[in-house]
Amino acid sequence: MRVNPGRAGAYERIALCAREWPRFDFKVDAAQDSAIEPRDRALGRTIELQVVRRWLTLQAVIAPLLDRPWHTIQPAMQAALMGGTAQLLLMDRVPDHAVLDETVEWAKTAVRVGAGGMVNAILRKIAALRVEKLSAQAFAKFQTPQRYHLPLEDGGAWSLSEDVFASSAPERLSQQSSHPLEVVLRWTNRMSVKDARRICFHGLTDPPLVLYGLPADEPETTQHGAPGARIWNGSHVALLAALEKYPLARVQDVGSALAVSLLEVSAPKIIIDACAGRGTKTLQLAAKYPGAQIIASEPDADRRTSLADAARRASLAGLNNIQVVTPQDIGKWFGKADVLVLDVPCSNSGVFARRPEAKYRFDLKMMDRLVVLQRKIVDDHRPLLAEHGTLLYATCSLEHEENERMATWISQRIKAPMRRSERNIPQGLPGETATMWQDGAFAAIFSNHP
Repeated sequence: MRVNPGRAGAYERIALCAREWPRFDFKVDAAQDSAIEPRDRALGRTIELQVVRRWLTLQAVIAPLLDRPWHTIQPAMQAALMGGTAQLLLMDRVPDHAVLDETVEWAKTAVRVGAGGMVNAILRKIAALRVEKLSAQAFAKFQTPQRYHLPLEDGGAWSLSEDVFASSAPERLSQQSSHPLEVVLRWTNRMSVKDARRICFHGLTDPPLVLYGLPADEPETTQHGAPGARIWNGSHVALLAALEKYPLARVQDVGSALAVSLLEVSAPKIIIDACAGRGTKTLQLAAKYPGAQIIASEPDADRRTSLADAARRASLAGLNNIQVVTPQDIGKWFGKADVLVLDVPCSNSGVFARRPEAKYRFDLKMMDRLVVLQRKIVDDHRPLLAEHGTLLYATCSLEHEENERMATWISQRIKAPMRRSERNIPQGLPGETATMWQDGAFAAIFSNHP
């Protein structure tokens, strides 16, 4: 039997993720994917995304049906079971027979001939768990999801025939939303249970692609609730064409746009964007301060290439104020920055919906390492500030250690008061309109300016 190449490719990539769990990279082999028909490629990408987004949910459903611990199951078998379960429970339009037949066939080749029987038996039991698919309106009547509820991306839920999920409320939330228990406990200890649940279920949504700098009559977009933001509804090819047509357009979530929007510096001459990534905030800075010289740097070579492309597009619109430099050259502006922007590497806990693999890497040791790195970035770059310069510190994190506690440390370290700070909580739940959707983020501004 022929296995759909999109399905097979997804299973192969999921197996690689399982082998490297929990510190895997969620990437697609573009060369391999380009040889697959678009429809099959889309199927594979959807399977892979659903598995990565709902890894702990799928594991909680499958594990009780096994005769040995989950961690002893070889990666290819985990991939077959999770990929098959994701299609049966999370993907509406995939026929059960195709899932069962092709997953069994793939397992015979990728695992061993005898593995097909085990995969077939487990997937049939999982298919039999489905009792009723609740609409978003029907599911909303439950104040708290029950043990037999499997929440879905559209705001509804599967009502299952058994109490699949844990009796403990935090562990159940962890399983149903696919967030590590450590993350759930942190959030429930630092905010209300209701707010923590909202953030966890925010991670089940499919994030919209938000852009700034497009005209209101752009046919491939609809209006977002935030001023100037539009939601992209077109293809990737059309998006690339739009970015070339409107050089100052930028893909940027509303949460990401928060930091630069807080700046109220009057006529800065030199702005240094020291952790510029692919140039999203750099373009935002260039548009907000067209009279300033923007010095943008990024340590990662691949992202620095994208940063240079952002500067090229800005120049097409007549903004020639962006200069991309290597981290080694940034010291030339010692003591000259009227504004220093540090959008530092962080836990990404405010953007788990966009980067679902990041939530599985979260632990206290990682947090400690990040805090050390963030402090080092501040220390390494603070000499760039002019005497009355302004420091803008930003993360896409929800964690106190990276945000409020770090802001206190920065204020003491650079001997400048914090003038303003803002923390955005992720917005947007399964089934809700994308018009109010936004990532979580934090930003703080420090200055000795009188």
